[in-house]
This record gives sequence, C-alpha cells and structure tokens, in this order.
Amino acid sequence: MKSVFLPYGRTKLELSLPEGHPVQILEPGAYPRVNAAEDILQAALAKPIGSPGLDELTREARKILILTNDNTRPMPSSFTIPAMVSHFYHPAEYYTITILIATGLHRPMTQAEMREQFGDPVCGAYRIVNHDARDKNSLVSFGLLSTGNELYLNKLVREQDLVIAEGFIESHFFAGFSGWRKSILPGVAGESTILANHKPENIAHPGARQANLSGNPIHEECAEAAGRAGLRFILNVALDKDKRIIAAFAGDPAKAHEAGCRFVESTMSVDAKRADIVVTSNNGYPLDRNLYQVVKGVDTAAGAAAENGVIIIAARCEDQVGHADFQKLLLSCDSLDQLRETMSVSPSAIDKWQVQVLAKTLLHHKVILVSEGIDSELAERMFFSTAKTIDEAMAIAISLKGKDASICVIPEGPVIIPRVSD
Repeated sequence: MKSVFLPYGRTKLELSLPEGHPVQILEPGAYPRVNAAEDILQAALAKPIGSPGLDELTREARKILILTNDNTRPMPSSFTIPAMVSHFYHPAEYYTITILIATGLHRPMTQAEMREQFGDPVCGAYRIVNHDARDKNSLVSFGLLSTGNELYLNKLVREQDLVIAEGFIESHFFAGFSGWRKSILPGVAGESTILANHKPENIAHPGARQANLSGNPIHEECAEAAGRAGLRFILNVALDKDKRIIAAFAGDPAKAHEAGCRFVESTMSVDAKRADIVVTSNNGYPLDRNLYQVVKGVDTAAGAAAENGVIIIAARCEDQVGHADFQKLLLSCDSLDQLRETMSVSPSAIDKWQVQVLAKTLLHHKVILVSEGIDSELAERMFFSTAKTIDEAMAIAISLKGKDASICVIPEGPVIIPRVSD
C-alpha cells in the first residue's frame, strides 16, 4: 500500500491508501530552491511594491504600531518583526514601538505563547498588547463605512504616527485570502464591527469564497476599513508546507497584497476531480489547535467532494473546541436542517459564521473527525462522526461509499486551492 503523511499537531499521521481505488493527491508543485528567510525578507523590504520604503516612512515618526497575527496562524514573527525594524530610519531605541496582536474575537495570547511566536529578543525589546474586541474602553470610532457599518478600532491605531502590519497569505474560506486588511478588520476591530462584517448575508454571498476577492463583500468592507485606519505599509509572506518563508511582499498594502495573492494562487492551486472520499488535515499546528479552526479544512475538502461524499479530517485540537460560542451554537440545534435554518439568517452572533459554513458542508457530506483532543461523544453531538485512527476512518468511509469509491487526499488542508473543472 502507498502511504501519505498528514500534518497532525506537531507531528504527522500516516495514511495507508487502500488498493483498487482511484486516488488523487492534491499537493502544490515543487518550489524553487528556498533562500534563507532573512534574505527573502530583506529583498522584499529593500524594493517595496508601490510605496516608499520603511526608512522613508519612519524618518519623521516617533510612535509606531506594528499589527501582527495571533498564534492561530503560523506567522514567523521572530524573523519578520526584526527585519522590518532593521529598515527603520533611526535605531529602534529612538521610537516608541508597540506590537498589537490582531486577535479579532479570538482569546488573548499568553506570555508563554508570545515568547514562542515572537522570540525572547522581540518580547524583551517591545511592548506587546493583545487586542480585546469586547473592551469598549479600548476602542474608538473611525466613522461609518460605505456599507453603513460603524468602524470601531483599537484606539492605539489612532494614537500612532505610523501603522504597519505583518501577516501571511493563504486562501481563506470566506474572505478570499488572508493578509493585509484582515489585520484591521477583524484583527483590531470592535465586536459590533466584526459581527456586522461577518453577518449571515455576507457569509452566504456567492462571492465570499476561497481564493476569490472579486465581488467579495467581506473583503471589500475589510479593504475599506484598512484604508480608513491609515494602514501605510505591510509585510506579508507566503509559506510552504513546512511553514518556511518562500516569498515576501512588502509595500503599499493593496498592491503588495495583490502580488502576494497572485503568487499564492499560482503555487497552491491544484486541478482536481470530485471524489467520493476526501481525506485532509488542517495543516497541523497551529492551524489545527482547535475545532473552530478545523472548519477551514472541512470547507476546502468539501470543494473536492462529490455529492453525498465522505470527508475525513485529522486534527489534533490540543485546545479542544477552542471557542465556547461555536460549541454552544452547534449544541443548540437538534438537527442539521435546524442548524442550517438558524445559522443562515440574522441576527449575527459571535462564531455564527463558522457554524454557518460548517452547516453547509454537513448538509451534503458526512464528516469523520480523527482527533485526540475532542471527546467523541461531544463531537457527535456537534454533528461530526468520529474515528480513533485515520485508517479506521478510511474503513468506515469505504463501507459507506463502496469498494470502487474514488479517493482524494489533501495533506495540507486549507492552504490548498482545489480547482475542480465543474
């Protein structure tokens, strides 16, 4: 039997592919030789896209805010933040530099998690703050957006001479791609602003889908918010399956992000045929640290699954479900029809969007979860089927779909963009 390895937490699971089944494996093509991360970053920062360099932007500034991801993203901040600061006009000590973690509605990072993500030198040199979308005292209004949504942002954004952001670009299941404007909305926005952006009507919009920015109402509002916030410069990176930096895009937020999205789409898009059984992961730690994030991998797999197909997803979920509101919403419904009907209509609520996307998949596909972090009884109450091992899950899927069932394996889960011909 041929084996395929799926990222799982900080390790990998081995899947033995059964013989006699048509199998396709969706993986990106080979990358060119990867240069050292520092070289890639320095080259991007030295020739920013559509913008003056950081040396010019920081010449007259004293207070600088750096927006960054939380640890649900594999952002190599211990490399990227020092690289950006090295391009400032004055030595770092000249400035008051604050790093604001764009948590959106996620929980705050702990000090230990900060040290893991940013490294001791960065943690020791700069003030690092968790954004709190629910703390109204930390928010200030930036006025109404063209959609009528009032833009509340962390007041630190308004108090700075210069706001810059780092991030990484991957396909996103309803914002099209991550990066750039998501550092502002939802990253450092207030709860009410996020809820309005993530309302059921936007999530259900046909333009709100993976790897699509055209006519995407969520992306468009977030982009307007980033402009209103005065975000001046970004450094966004692309990563390979081992979380190594393979490309970097710096400069004007919209233009640098567009270049990054083109690169990611070209490297991560894979032609696919719909399959009876789709096996995937959430690309390991940190993306599979909780069940809430695993919805992204499930949604990607659904894009390659035949009608009434079976999806198998392996995710360690070391933080278990991860979001109490997500769990509560799932447990509040007694049937999939009730779940769909309840989640697809206003009003908006915290984590409702994640359940709405999941419900769409569950109505068409059986989803088998392989996870040591989620109690099987709880998972089944939340409409997942479960298996103790990846091979057991495959045996269940074959028993349901038959000995001739076609199989598709997407080892890296949500970072892959399946391009199905239909």
